[in-house]
Amino acid sequence: MVEVMSHLLAELMSPPAIATFFGFLFGAVAWLRNIIIGDDTPLRVIQDSLQLLGNGTIPCITLLLGGNLAQGLKSSSVKPLTLISIIIARLLLLPIIGLFIVRAAANFDLLPVDPLFQYVLVMQYAMPPAMNISTMVQLFEVGNEECSVILLWTYSAAAIALTAWSTFLLWLLS
Repeated sequence: MVEVMSHLLAELMSPPAIATFFGFLFGAVAWLRNIIIGDDTPLRVIQDSLQLLGNGTIPCITLLLGGNLAQGLKSSSVKPLTLISIIIARLLLLPIIGLFIVRAAANFDLLPVDPLFQYVLVMQYAMPPAMNISTMVQLFEVGNEECSVILLWTYSAAAIALTAWSTFLLWLLS
């Protein structure tokens, strides 16, 4: 029990957890939010600094993904059958399951009638794996080569899969 609690406390004291806590705190408490966010707030420099850092996040993640994809061109221990299975599961089976879930929710009036909203929800199921996975792999230095190969081939197949799913969903939902 002590070991579990110390591990939980260590996770809660990690920088992402602390930042999330402060983000929720400043977002939920109006007077704290009004100190930082706005055109004439006293601590506007914090918001401006965070915006500058945030603007560089997407290019950095894209460069990281490109580096991972370049590593994927090297030989790998991932078997072709494994890659094909991952691509089929991620880009074919998961969107079909998502389509059934979204259509069922729409039939039970749990979603708005808006077809564009339903289209966006189903397209979330059809997206290739998140680039944050490659960030985690780089951070923990485990499975770099395998992750690179999987990302390379899933992103390559996603160009065709996203076009096909988008066309099919526009036909189905319109």
